[in-house]
Amino acid sequence: HSSLVSAAGTAVGLLVSDIMNQLRRSVVSRAVAHRSIDWSSLSTKLSSDSAKAEVSRLRATYGEIQALANNYSGPPTPIDFAAYKAKISTPGLVDKFEAEYKTISFPKAVAEELAEIKEQHAAMLSEAEKSVEDSKARIVALTELVAAMESNQVGYQTTLEQLYELYPGLQEEIEAEIEAHEWGKDI
Repeated sequence: HSSLVSAAGTAVGLLVSDIMNQLRRSVVSRAVAHRSIDWSSLSTKLSSDSAKAEVSRLRATYGEIQALANNYSGPPTPIDFAAYKAKISTPGLVDKFEAEYKTISFPKAVAEELAEIKEQHAAMLSEAEKSVEDSKARIVALTELVAAMESNQVGYQTTLEQLYELYPGLQEEIEAEIEAHEWGKDI
């Protein structure tokens, strides 16, 4: 009798294990983005041992997550309740498990933050496009300023009349400084 109870307990344990695996498979995302990470390149950019240790720890965690994702990426195999009915002699036990299993609704992983992230991304893109347009306008203005400065470049042959033409208001400023006896004001 005790070997029968032990065998039934083992079969029930396997049934519960199958049900838990079903739950795990349904919760783990089925569409995992596969990215290629160049861990060695990342490690060579680090100088401290603690940073290298953290990257190593991150790599191990990433490997664990990828292994779980690969393990539970496909749809679960259906539980063979008929096989358990043949193994478990307690009448109605497997039927109760099967009835309860059919009432379970597995949660679906939903990325609720996705809409917010998309909104932030769109705002960042809009801001970047505005910055690009502002930069283009600034480039045009600076190019015009450089051209004006190059054309207004003065040398040892430049006369005062030419300077007065290039810089209106300069003559009045000079005359005011002379009248106020501010000989070295701009030196």
